[in-house]
Amino acid sequence: MDPSAPPPELPLVAGRSCGECNVCCVALTIRDPELQKAQGHRCRNALPDNSCAIYATRPQQCRSFFCGWRHLKWVRDPLRPDRSGVLIRLHGEVTRETGAVRMGVVFTLLNAAALRAEGLAESVAAAVAADVPVFLNIPGPPGYTSAQVKINEVLAEPVRVKDKRAVLGILRQLRRLGLKGEKQKIRLDPEADAAQDATAIAPE
Repeated sequence: MDPSAPPPELPLVAGRSCGECNVCCVALTIRDPELQKAQGHRCRNALPDNSCAIYATRPQQCRSFFCGWRHLKWVRDPLRPDRSGVLIRLHGEVTRETGAVRMGVVFTLLNAAALRAEGLAESVAAAVAADVPVFLNIPGPPGYTSAQVKINEVLAEPVRVKDKRAVLGILRQLRRLGLKGEKQKIRLDPEADAAQDATAIAPE
C-alpha cells in the first residue's frame, strides 16, 4: 500500500468538480503496467479539450486520484489547480518513532504565478496552524525530479502572528532554491520508488 495515498474513505468536498481541469494528467508521474508517464509531460491520452481518450478504461492510479482541492474543505475555493497553478496532494508522512503514517499535504507550485494565487497563503497557514505535515514541492523540467521540503517549522512564527507577507516571502524564497537544485531523470518502471521523484530543497 502506498503510504502517500489518501485513505479510501476520505470524502470529496460537495460542490467541487474537476470540470476541464486536467493538471494531474501533466503534473503527475504515472507508473502503471498500461501507462507510464513522467511528471511534467502531458499524457498521450489527454485530448485537446482536456478530456481523456481512455476515460472508461483508464489505469487505477488515474481512477483513484483526486487532488487536495477536491478532498479538503479548508483549501480555499480559488485554488483549483488549472486556475491557480497550485496542485495540492495528500501525502503520508511515516513517523520515525512508531512507523505510523500521518496524513499531510503537499503544495506544488506549478509556475511563478502560483505565488499570487488567491488563498494560497491562507490555505498553507491553515494546515501549519492545525499541525498538519506540510510540504512545498517545486517541479523540475519535464521528466525530471522535483524539489520538496517540509515547511511547518520555518512557517510556524509567521503563521502564529498571521503575517501573510512573510508566509509568501518564505514560499518565494524556497521556490527559488528549489529551482536551483540538482534534478535527476525519473525512472518509469513500476518498481521504482515514487518517493524518489522528489529531492530535498537544499539551503543556501
